[in-house]
Amino acid sequence: MSLLGIARPGGRHRAVDEVHRLRAELDQERARTADLRRQLDTATTGWDAANAKASQYRDERDRAVEATRQNQQAVSSLTAHPAVTETQPIPVVPLHLAPFASTSPAHVPGI
Repeated sequence: MSLLGIARPGGRHRAVDEVHRLRAELDQERARTADLRRQLDTATTGWDAANAKASQYRDERDRAVEATRQNQQAVSSLTAHPAVTETQPIPVVPLHLAPFASTSPAHVPGI
């Protein structure tokens, strides 16, 4: 078996050329990997920020739902209170019939 088939005329071996080619490819792939890693880090940071914001909105919504529920309970318990049920409606008097319609509140006695 002859080694002349794999040797170049300049004296370099084809295997050495292949090693150089593979090293160059490996360097390119390392650069791509580093770029993808930076993109992944950026995306992960954005994802984490979005999740934190969504969690904050969820918490605010839950607090608002709870406050609404408590307000509804408070209002429903007020209508059952005897003072509320015994109160007579306040009559509405048209302004032109009111005795102090043209008088400012500062001039109304007792106010």
